[in-house]
Amino acid sequence: MAAPFVYVPEASPSAPHNPYYSTPQGGPSPFLPPGMIYPSSPYMGPSTASGSAPGTPENFNANSVLWPENALPYESAYTASWAPLSNRQRTTSWHGPAPPPTSPFLQPTAPAFTHSQSAYFVPGHKARSRSWGNADAPPPPSWFSAASPYLNSAPPAPLQIHPWLNGDSPSPVFHFDLAPGQFAPLRMMSANPPQSAVLGLAEISEPAFHPPLTSLRILHPRIPFWPIDLTLPAELAATAPVPISFGDVLVALHRTLHERIAHADWDGLSKKNAEAVTKAFAHRCRAEAVRSGVPPVHLRDREVAERNQGVKRVDFLLGKTVFKGLVRAPEDPQGCVRMVTV
Repeated sequence: MAAPFVYVPEASPSAPHNPYYSTPQGGPSPFLPPGMIYPSSPYMGPSTASGSAPGTPENFNANSVLWPENALPYESAYTASWAPLSNRQRTTSWHGPAPPPTSPFLQPTAPAFTHSQSAYFVPGHKARSRSWGNADAPPPPSWFSAASPYLNSAPPAPLQIHPWLNGDSPSPVFHFDLAPGQFAPLRMMSANPPQSAVLGLAEISEPAFHPPLTSLRILHPRIPFWPIDLTLPAELAATAPVPISFGDVLVALHRTLHERIAHADWDGLSKKNAEAVTKAFAHRCRAEAVRSGVPPVHLRDREVAERNQGVKRVDFLLGKTVFKGLVRAPEDPQGCVRMVTV
């Protein structure tokens, strides 16, 4: 029996070369919202001001995920922010049976597509997201040959995830801090001296999964009561299903976590948790003022302006805001993944 396929991206100073992810896969993406800080996309509608999560299915089972009081800490796979990862036993998250001797990452590079207006994340949408096994099939890639001897004998290709979204093997060249108000995922160019560049449209337009998915639920063990759903409305899913892109996932995380909390969310905190969230809130506001680049004499005013926007969901992460990828656990509901932050 062939060994299971495990995709492990190289830890190198430059971005990994994944030609498949640079190829348009079925038209413009619907996941990125309009606005000055985000690229355009049809997957996300206007932001909601309420504290409830938009698009949350009615039959969400809160007992199917870990809650903050009994959540287990993630096992760290890294010893420093940009140090190459040490070898450790892999989980069962993103691997499966060995595929044919072809790869979705070897398709010739093509120009990146342009996102259109988003229709995902529509407030009040209650459609149930589809499970992992019900993803729309992409068009056959260019490397797919009808003359292949593996055509009739090979098992279905296992689900693969974009290397920069793989929480089982975080990439040392990708950095995304969810705390800043500005949406700025970075590609690390060098470690010494530290140099980075904001990801371009071609990079964030790469497919997030192969085979592609058109629905996904993301949970964080610290805030499972705020699931992040990427699901097309029924009318668009039937006519123009567009796969989730790498940028769609990043935007959904950043935009959802920067929503203000409701009074009921704060009232539900214990005294200890309220103090911890308050400390994280104060630290984020101060850091935002420093990042703004205003003269020192105006730092206090800039911090007060940030505080006036109120506590946000990202403050419930208690300072652990650097995104390290997505993982899957056997006990999670089908169609759900967990996000890892440090």
